[in-house]
Amino acid sequence: MVNFIFGIHNHQPLGNFGWVFESAYDRSYSPFMETLEEYPNMKVAAHYSGPLLEWLSDNRPEHIDLLRSLVKKGQLEIVVAGFYEPVLAAIPKEDRIEQINMLKDFAKKIGYEAKGVWLTERVWQPELVKSLRAAGIEYVIVDDYHFMSAGLAKEELYWPYYTEDGGEVIAVFPIDEKLRYLIPFRPVEKTLEYLHSLDDGDESKVAVFHDDGEKFGVWPGTYEWVYEKGWLREFFDRVSSDERINLMLYSEYLSKFKPRGLVYLPIASYFEMSEWSLPAKQAKLFVEFIEELKRENKFEKYRVFVRGGIWKNFFFKYPESNYMHKRMLMVSKAVRDNPEARQFVLKAQCNDAYWHGVFGGVYLPHLRRALWENIIRANSFVSTGNFVRDIDFDGRDEVFIEDENFYAVFKPVYGGALFEFSSKRKAVNYNDVIARRWEHYHEVPEAATPEEDDGEGVASIHELGKQIPEEIRRELAYDSHLRAILQDHFIEPETTLDEYRLNRYLELGDFISGAYDFSLFENGLTLERDGTVSGKPAKVEKTFHLTDDGFVVDYTVRSDAKALFGVELNLAVHSVMEEPAEFEAESFEVDDPYGIGKVRIELDKKARVWKYPIKTLSQSESGWDFIQQGVSYTVLFPVDGELRFRLRFKELL
Repeated sequence: MVNFIFGIHNHQPLGNFGWVFESAYDRSYSPFMETLEEYPNMKVAAHYSGPLLEWLSDNRPEHIDLLRSLVKKGQLEIVVAGFYEPVLAAIPKEDRIEQINMLKDFAKKIGYEAKGVWLTERVWQPELVKSLRAAGIEYVIVDDYHFMSAGLAKEELYWPYYTEDGGEVIAVFPIDEKLRYLIPFRPVEKTLEYLHSLDDGDESKVAVFHDDGEKFGVWPGTYEWVYEKGWLREFFDRVSSDERINLMLYSEYLSKFKPRGLVYLPIASYFEMSEWSLPAKQAKLFVEFIEELKRENKFEKYRVFVRGGIWKNFFFKYPESNYMHKRMLMVSKAVRDNPEARQFVLKAQCNDAYWHGVFGGVYLPHLRRALWENIIRANSFVSTGNFVRDIDFDGRDEVFIEDENFYAVFKPVYGGALFEFSSKRKAVNYNDVIARRWEHYHEVPEAATPEEDDGEGVASIHELGKQIPEEIRRELAYDSHLRAILQDHFIEPETTLDEYRLNRYLELGDFISGAYDFSLFENGLTLERDGTVSGKPAKVEKTFHLTDDGFVVDYTVRSDAKALFGVELNLAVHSVMEEPAEFEAESFEVDDPYGIGKVRIELDKKARVWKYPIKTLSQSESGWDFIQQGVSYTVLFPVDGELRFRLRFKELL
């Protein structure tokens, strides 16, 4: 007989659309638990994230009642995490403990004293032991890949182990990767055969499956397979009645058996994450390396030594994510003694919008917008004032300016541009725009879709190959710089809008990412740079100051080169789908009712204006997402020796 622990992880990110919650509930969470209720001998360990529990409490309270009933019957074990599903390794220890205790308190309300943690994205680092123990946690669930990365062989991974840090000890259960790919994608018989193969007479041996609940109905093709074709009922029926399988919960196992011994796990997550977290060029090489090992039939033998990146690499890979994360950390420290403000900080720690794998993550504007809203609301409880320091830890100082209504953060060394302009009244960051990047999965081989396992079951989203549609490929462009407000361009007068928006034009100056000198005053600053345009000396000076309803910036540009001077404003327009356009105006309005709201750009002289949507291509569980990350507005003037103009940004409430 072999022991078997079956677990699910149910999560919807903060800021996700209500219809997504509702669809996931109807297609997965509800039918799964209702089916479980029909099989009293079946046991499940379940983790529900805080954002999902809040939605269920407000919209489907009967589901909470069902969970309470299943706990009472002994069919359900509640496994917790940080309430708002943070990657625990990426937040301060004080916040980790509070996040875990919040979810433990919720578990108590449905009748369960939780002692175990589902580790978000299974991101492990050794010093988590102390935080978990401080929160009263006795066991944690990670992948078998973590153990293999520590040097253990696969045959040693059918038991939990202890791990230790600083004298604190916790039990660690390994999730079986083979089960993750069998359940629920292959016929039930395949899982039973595998579990039976593990039965060698050792009564302490345990196989653990614990994975996304969304695989049971939300992922493509799974609702029909799991429910309509009866996979889940057959699975529950056969597993719970099989005399060679002993269904257990984590707590039951630990009450009967001791962990096998002591291990020390390295910083790790699941195997796929080690690919996704690498910079794109390295991720491509990583995939090529794995495919080469597979062709030579060496991968399974040597995979224990194949390691890619770690989760925190995403802060290197996506500077926009890094800046958002470091702003969250800055605010967390500033409001640590303010319970009301801390609730907003904890929400801003929800993991999804900080990274990207097979789901949209950082590329989904509505998820980033939710984090920014909570960062800004938390920040508004304290006055940070004006300061100069390295906020995002890139080794270069930012200039932070605050008044009653706005936060403005400049990067003088990066074009003297405005990289955050946040409204306290609207709780939005007008520059929440991510740059267009090449990702390694943009290069899809012709034979990208593997054959399903003898045609049986349904393909996992990890197995789905995807060809980029031609209509997307025609519009695909990659940026050579980050997106900000008040970025200074010098371009050839003959340049067209299409050349500009598709990044097929020539930048004549060195001002976009060049360093500006600056001097700070009470509610603004002056930035200036002596650079070159087409090899000739040029100078740009811009004086910025906050106003009650936005900001004003006065420009002086000096250059003898024949060029157009453009000031680009990248605004986080997410709910109105824009098309490229060219027009002349002294003022124009931007109206994004479900995003940044309404603003007006005013000039003191007529300018040519180029606007176009900034669209990124990312993969998702449903295929390709070609997403509008914002809209670029560039005001253009001919340079003739000296150019002076004023630009005003007005927030319209």
